[in-house]
Amino acid sequence: MAPSLFTYISASRRPALHAYKYSGTDKSLVSKYILGPYWNALVSFFPKSVAPNTITLSGLALVFLNFITLLAVDGALKCGTDARLQAIARDLNLSEGLNTSAANATAAVGAAVLTLGLPVRPLLARYGLPKSIEVDEAGWGFWNFITHGSTASDHSHCLPHWVYLTWAIGLFAYQSLDSIDGKQARRTGMAGPLGELFDHGCDAINTTLECLLCAAAMNLGRSYWTIASLVATLSNFYLTTWEEYHTGTLFLSAFSGPVEGILMICVIYVITALLGGPAFWDQGVLNVTGLSEASFVRNSALKNWNLPLNDAFLSFGAAGLFANVITSYSNVAAARSKRGQSALTPAAGLLPLILQVAINIFWLTAQDARIIADGQAFIPFCIFWGLSFAYNVGLLIVAHVTKARFPFWNLTLVWSALGAIDAQLPTPLIQHSQAATRAAVYVSLVLTALLYGHFCWHVVTTITDELGTACFVVQPPRKLNKELGKAVELEESNKRDADRKAKGKRKEKLPR
Repeated sequence: MAPSLFTYISASRRPALHAYKYSGTDKSLVSKYILGPYWNALVSFFPKSVAPNTITLSGLALVFLNFITLLAVDGALKCGTDARLQAIARDLNLSEGLNTSAANATAAVGAAVLTLGLPVRPLLARYGLPKSIEVDEAGWGFWNFITHGSTASDHSHCLPHWVYLTWAIGLFAYQSLDSIDGKQARRTGMAGPLGELFDHGCDAINTTLECLLCAAAMNLGRSYWTIASLVATLSNFYLTTWEEYHTGTLFLSAFSGPVEGILMICVIYVITALLGGPAFWDQGVLNVTGLSEASFVRNSALKNWNLPLNDAFLSFGAAGLFANVITSYSNVAAARSKRGQSALTPAAGLLPLILQVAINIFWLTAQDARIIADGQAFIPFCIFWGLSFAYNVGLLIVAHVTKARFPFWNLTLVWSALGAIDAQLPTPLIQHSQAATRAAVYVSLVLTALLYGHFCWHVVTTITDELGTACFVVQPPRKLNKELGKAVELEESNKRDADRKAKGKRKEKLPR
């Protein structure tokens, strides 16, 4: 088959599938001494008739169930949005201007935020909410629609506190199943590129869903903080995948997203459930820690840093992202230098991520942040973004396992650019009203879902056909050609040697 726009593994790249070997390094002490023994015991309960990808997909299904509970009640993140509007009005001594529904929806906030102590000082103006968000913005949840026949704002959009415990259980179960699929693959003789792709695909989808769930648990609402957290989590995932492409090894540091990061989110859910719901995270960090009573705090500039707990936590996450950038690039530079290759050229591989983030933010903030202000468009847009991201990193993983060139562009970038440009026009051609913008978001979501679905179908069927294996049935590769794999490895080795020699000759020709 000749390569085409929708042929993700061309005939010329299929031989590389026979040479694929997983390589990973995990420096986590939690994995080694606590979770590792638990995972080894857990996988023994699964019969060898259960396919590894079935285990992976089962874990993702639990996350989907968690996400459905959010959509059922608060599909517009209205609970957190109303809480921030309440805080804005309180700061301006305009609490009497709030309508009854907003006051009811955020009644729990008052008890938390009005706790005696220093005033809470958010990092962003208006607690991160765009000016275009109105206090009477109607939310939606399909359970409210079924039971009340409307999405009006006179129904509660705050989840019962016990729901967050189910989120913690579901996420921990996802982590457990995601961690044993590789062990099951080795038990059943099905370790290979298909498992690598399937695992990363599920992880990419989970990243977006979990980010939105965490935003709900921490009362972020439809604020710029939710967007920032989405950018940070997707960036961390992309960096890990980009690093694996250039080094050939999946590096998990002493503090990594798949291990400590997930456990930290589980703790957030438990705290939210047990300590008063999402309103807990609106309290000032100095008030919660008791430092607000210390004289050295009250009598110094430190009193102005009584950040809301959610602001403080997300600032910590930003620092973690910066550290991850340095670590990932250091690993890539070391691997490239060892092979006699440039340590600078891989930086170009960050462009797809940077472009995707910049374009989608450009779109989100157009027309006075209309998409953010629209409770019925915000989460669908985030899911569209998440699927676009999954498609992006999916192409990168395919390039990794087939030893293909780095994928610098894809259709989702073009589509996002068209949507952003139209939205930013003085008179948009398509998104000329709120209803039209909402329709554009829905169409984008559907088309991206179809594109990603086709990508998954093509990659899975190509690999299973090439290696003679199956996706959800235990069937070790029947067509695996180790000699062909060795030939591919030899070809790659010779190519690296040739590049190294060419680089050496260029250095010799440089004037001294």
